[in-house]
Amino acid sequence: MQNNLQNRGNITNISFMVCAMTGFAIEDAIIKQLAIKLPISQVLVSVGLTGSIIFYCLSILQKDSVLQRRFIDLRFFLRMLCELISSVLFVITMVYVSLTVSSALLQLTPILMTLGSFLLFKERILPKQWVLVLVGLFGALLVIQPGMEIFNPVSLFAVVGAFFLASRDLLTRSMANDFPPLAIAFWGFISLALGGIFAIPFFGPFNTFSSVDFLLIGASSFFGPMAYLALVFATRGGDIGVVAPFRYSRLPIAILIGVLIFDENPDSVTIGGCILIVISGLLILGLSSGQLTKPKKGKQARKES
Repeated sequence: MQNNLQNRGNITNISFMVCAMTGFAIEDAIIKQLAIKLPISQVLVSVGLTGSIIFYCLSILQKDSVLQRRFIDLRFFLRMLCELISSVLFVITMVYVSLTVSSALLQLTPILMTLGSFLLFKERILPKQWVLVLVGLFGALLVIQPGMEIFNPVSLFAVVGAFFLASRDLLTRSMANDFPPLAIAFWGFISLALGGIFAIPFFGPFNTFSSVDFLLIGASSFFGPMAYLALVFATRGGDIGVVAPFRYSRLPIAILIGVLIFDENPDSVTIGGCILIVISGLLILGLSSGQLTKPKKGKQARKES
């Protein structure tokens, strides 16, 4: 009976995770479409402000203010800074390279988090995990294809963006648990808007919005917050080793959107790199969750009991 309930919980959380990844992929496509006619800085400011307004309203309904003194914290500020930098870099890659490449390199984040956990938190990494990290990084090289005609130097921005995204998630792990998800989401969208403001000198003055632009911004203000809330629900229960791998559903969805809407045509080497990144990330997640759930034996178990 308990196993049946656990399986149902996993299925529910997996559904939330897939919905979240679909929402994020659609939001990325909307941002890319907006950036065809509008400066990237204007897109970032627009999407960031509308998203932050949505989460501010939700925080009022939940009676959980996102404007509190406890948010004046160095790690919280550094988390915002990492979010700001990674958002700008990923959007630039999406617009000037492709949705496929930016989404594939985004999947480097768990691999880089494994390295960060070793360097910052002195967490033990198994030899198998080191091999998988190298496989994932090799996959990234196949996606970027340095030295080949297809190589676009702008794609390196996504690698740097993945580094800052991993840093953001590591900072989140080190922060106190009393930061509510709505507040983290609100300040995440504020970071996006601030990133747009800082990017204004590089992308020129704002353009006039068209009616289609307003519709797209409205759509992003739905899909972005929806995806984030679905992600929160997905990670609140279920087995992390079962639910977390479905984060990688974002990549095939993004590739499909890129092919169908933006006429992207990833070659076999790029697809091979995507597969290597996903496989290495999935296996790293599997090994990590196995370490967390592995029962302790012998002297260690008696010592801790």
